[in-house]
Amino acid sequence: MIEFVYAVLVFLVLRFCVTLFNFLSNPKLGYYGKHFAAKVSVIIMAPNTPADLKKLLASIDTQEYSHLEIIVQRHESVTELMKKATGEYFLFLSSATTLHHGLINNLIYRTKVFNLAVLSLVPTYRLTGFLSKCVYPLSDFLLLNLLPLRLIRLSSLPAFAAGSNDCLFFDAAMARQFNWLKNIGTKLPAATEVVKMVKQQQSNAEVLIGNKMICIDVELKNLDSFSERLMMNFSNSGLVALIYLVLVLIGPVVVLFSFNPALLILPVGLIFLSRMMIAFLTAQNPIMSALLHPLQMLCMFVLLLRTVGRRILRSFKLKK
Repeated sequence: MIEFVYAVLVFLVLRFCVTLFNFLSNPKLGYYGKHFAAKVSVIIMAPNTPADLKKLLASIDTQEYSHLEIIVQRHESVTELMKKATGEYFLFLSSATTLHHGLINNLIYRTKVFNLAVLSLVPTYRLTGFLSKCVYPLSDFLLLNLLPLRLIRLSSLPAFAAGSNDCLFFDAAMARQFNWLKNIGTKLPAATEVVKMVKQQQSNAEVLIGNKMICIDVELKNLDSFSERLMMNFSNSGLVALIYLVLVLIGPVVVLFSFNPALLILPVGLIFLSRMMIAFLTAQNPIMSALLHPLQMLCMFVLLLRTVGRRILRSFKLKK
């Protein structure tokens, strides 16, 4: 039992170190004060509702950047959209996002300076409803607790991959050379897969926090799709997700019932500090993040366990 407790504490310290690295390295898109005139093709993916599309288009109009081409996906494939686009850069957006001043200039500057083939931004979430506040921050929590974002650009290893499909910014010349984009369907692959494939092509990729330059209003409607999204943090491996749950959720319960107050100080302190740092990076309320942490962990346990169970049942049915 004591070995398991030590394993839980070591894993907690490692996760805290990752969060601390992200906090100190501050992986946000910066305000660079540069201005460009390159044409950018803004490709809005499959609008959810006319209201979403109208809100996004209005936010694009507020950009100081005027060299834009707006393309709204209807039924076309991504390949068709890219053939239609004439810009030097492709900016793929989900229709639920809204843009804020300076985004496009800053995207171009970052892409030029580091010769990036793709830059993915994790948007700032504006949460509506109690369930959304209990569930949606888990996405940022797992991302910043498990992966040093700066290493995505600095390392050529495909294992260092993450991203958000809400905002993907491509160098158009490089994108047109990628074989995996030439016969793609109506949806882009998951951003994590996009980053992996870009690295496999020996090109540079980066993932940053949107820093309030791109926001998304969130009202959770589909738990299944969100739980599948969480699984991407574990490379879609049910076994890895289960090991994570044992170490992160069951482990602290075992530590709690060990009745050793000295052992409790470390996990409680590190968890609190981690939530403060993640809240700062993602522009969320730090006090609310700390207070809702137990509920969010319970939601993560239910969602991941449900998804893993569903996949196991599906595999049994296929074997039959």
